[in-house]
Amino acid sequence: MKNPKLIATVLATGMTMLAGGAIAHDGGNDAGTPVCIEANYMVADAQFAPASSNPGPGRVIEQNIITGERGITVNNPFGAFDSDVCPAGIVCPGPWKPTGTFSGGQKGHAYITSAAQHALTELHRDGTPIRSVSYNEVLQVTPGDGDGFGQVPRPLGSQIMPNGNLVQAICDANFNQIPPAGGGASNSDPNPGYWPPVWTSDARRANSRILVIDQDTLEVIDEYSQPKKGALGHDLWGCAAGIMFDDESMYISLFHGGAVLAIDWRAGVSGTSGGVGANDTGSFKINRKTNQAIVTDVIDFVGGSATNGHRRDSMRAITFDESGNIYGTNRRRALACNAGDPGCNPGTWRQRVSIDIVNEDNGVNDEDATLALDPGVNVIAGIRINRMSAKACEAVLAGGAATDEDCNTETLYVAASAMNPGCVAGPGPVPPAPCFVWGGYVAEYLIDEEHLDGGSLAGDGSGMCDGHPTNPTNGGCAQPIATFGGIVNGNDNLDPRMLMPIQRAFIQ
Repeated sequence: MKNPKLIATVLATGMTMLAGGAIAHDGGNDAGTPVCIEANYMVADAQFAPASSNPGPGRVIEQNIITGERGITVNNPFGAFDSDVCPAGIVCPGPWKPTGTFSGGQKGHAYITSAAQHALTELHRDGTPIRSVSYNEVLQVTPGDGDGFGQVPRPLGSQIMPNGNLVQAICDANFNQIPPAGGGASNSDPNPGYWPPVWTSDARRANSRILVIDQDTLEVIDEYSQPKKGALGHDLWGCAAGIMFDDESMYISLFHGGAVLAIDWRAGVSGTSGGVGANDTGSFKINRKTNQAIVTDVIDFVGGSATNGHRRDSMRAITFDESGNIYGTNRRRALACNAGDPGCNPGTWRQRVSIDIVNEDNGVNDEDATLALDPGVNVIAGIRINRMSAKACEAVLAGGAATDEDCNTETLYVAASAMNPGCVAGPGPVPPAPCFVWGGYVAEYLIDEEHLDGGSLAGDGSGMCDGHPTNPTNGGCAQPIATFGGIVNGNDNLDPRMLMPIQRAFIQ
């Protein structure tokens, strides 16, 4: 860490302000009744085996962090031939594979993205689908072409803009197990030179974008596209995944770029996207130069050139804490894993959550601290700051040194497809044993400076956590204070994609 004293100050300041101005979990929250805004989260479960113990077309699960009870499960909306839910361009019955999740639009509805169908579905708060819109025509994708459902470009994260429009991240990258010309291993190779077999190119970077959607019509009305050549962010621009806003900027995480771009959300879009009630819907076309994004800052969690192999398949999800610090899933590998590199498989991933302290620059990259650096927590897909859960509060109070007020703080929730926290790898290959174990759920972590990786209270306090999969000295990694879902908690394992607290609970 660059400046642990500063990190402690910034984090503590945010928590102190919060403790003085809010009351944690003020009663109620029984299943089926109104809940605190921060009392529930929803997680997109792709239901892919072996991460999921319940394979299927995809679903979104809600969980209450106060009672610990599972709320409603929103099931695949593409199972019936309803003209509003299955308009032209969407196949019913068909898979869902949800990625982006957002709730609390102007009608309090939920909006959930389908990576399989290239669509966005609006749902009532009881999980009943209302209508869907396909992105295939806008993105010039023909349903069923290529590798079928889920072909690229595909939609990932979604969010709402300060002016009320919805935004959708569109990722174009090669997700197929077909090596690029001139190198790599064949699709049938059990240990391919690329792992995961994902890479990008200049053409694919240019084809990634952020779509702007009118809430009333669900029509695509605008976009943010790749910054012009030579402009800040042009070389790193690519597969967009997570989206979040503050009052000045839209932040997008680059799944295969290892960085977060801050974009002036008022610039780079045309005059058609004036906000709810003021949008011009009807004549949008992609790739207009007037839609090129204006990047104002780059938060680079990897460093080096834009082609650095460590950038691939890295920065999927992002979130703010209440002090404005940025957290991102950094799935960086111990090896660069370029074409032909041996041993490049999930066991080489050095999973961690990277933290960028607001208004700080360390001169190399923007990783000021890390959390959840544990070889057993693998394939991190979703993270979100939320209030401390009741389950975690019980664990914190159990030690006898904490008080109820210590539970009145924010914590970090991490969703991973291979969740095996606390694993300390011994000598030998990983996988298959002992740390990389498929089966996902959600874990909650403290985020004060003492519990960051290397902190005095992280893991066993040794400060020896470096996250290398075969390093037997990983006893000092940050450990969760509570877990939700998964077979370990009497539920089924998940294959998480995105995770967020919800503004309005589903009716249970």
